[in-house]
Amino acid sequence: MSVKKQCITSARSKKANVENDLVTIVFLCDSPGYRMKSYGAIPLIPFRTKRLIDLQINTIKSVFKNFEIVMCVGYDSDRVCKYIRNKYKNINIRIIENQMYEQSNSCESVRLSLNNINNGKVIICDGSLIIDRKTFTSTKNDKSFVMTEIDKNQDLEIGVNTGSKNLAEYFGFGAYHTWSEIVFLNNHDIIESLRKILSNDTYRQKFLFEAFNELIRTKHNLEVIQNMHPVQKINNVKTYHRLRDCL
Repeated sequence: MSVKKQCITSARSKKANVENDLVTIVFLCDSPGYRMKSYGAIPLIPFRTKRLIDLQINTIKSVFKNFEIVMCVGYDSDRVCKYIRNKYKNINIRIIENQMYEQSNSCESVRLSLNNINNGKVIICDGSLIIDRKTFTSTKNDKSFVMTEIDKNQDLEIGVNTGSKNLAEYFGFGAYHTWSEIVFLNNHDIIESLRKILSNDTYRQKFLFEAFNELIRTKHNLEVIQNMHPVQKINNVKTYHRLRDCL
């Protein structure tokens, strides 16, 4: 009987440790949405009494016990920095500025972010996403994965093809499963491999999904998990006007 109790206690302790592990959430907020420059930086667009970044932070706080947020900004960065400094003094948020955001792409923003992270659990999200708390709950998984939507979404253009073991085989336009633009990297090895890929100058102007294709070619597995609570991406005026008074 004593052996069984020890096993149960050990399993519970392991689960508690996993839930208390530090999780780093990276938001890529460097570029304005399509034809949305007049609205300012995407993190600061208003939804009734809150800004988009407020909705995102509230979701994170409701899911994770131990977290840090890394925001990579570019367009209208001064306003974003000022807002974060004034409102979130007690939350662990680091702001990384991609000063070359107009001459680079998401790969460069992720490279800058990863160079400022020393953690083995990293979630990378597009900064334009409204995410349900239940979506983030899936990151209690012990594997690296990408998240896909149940249905097609016209604001999410990149897809993922999967193989027989439900592993990502290819990211690209027209691929079968719609990518939610969320990825969870769950060990130092895969994070370091992605960092090395992004450090190659040829990736500075490439999209992040192109780096993931290279990551897959280097024999790193990304499981594909279906998101049961669809995201909303605020990257154009039409979508913003449809959602701004609903949240």
